[in-house]
Amino acid sequence: MEPLAYYIALQKAGVPTEMHLYAQGSHAFGLRPKKFPISHWPALAERWLHTIGVLDPQKHD
Repeated sequence: MEPLAYYIALQKAGVPTEMHLYAQGSHAFGLRPKKFPISHWPALAERWLHTIGVLDPQKHD
């Protein structure tokens, strides 16, 4: 499924979602730091997991 269509379907289903679009980077970019903003996605994903209660919100910085 195309990412935007997937996002919209999740929103319609009431699933907590966020979408971040990056001008540079590629699919399966990985976890290693790079010069592009996409390398910050793991921290954004962790923050999101805290906000939806999957991870302990008390440990969120």
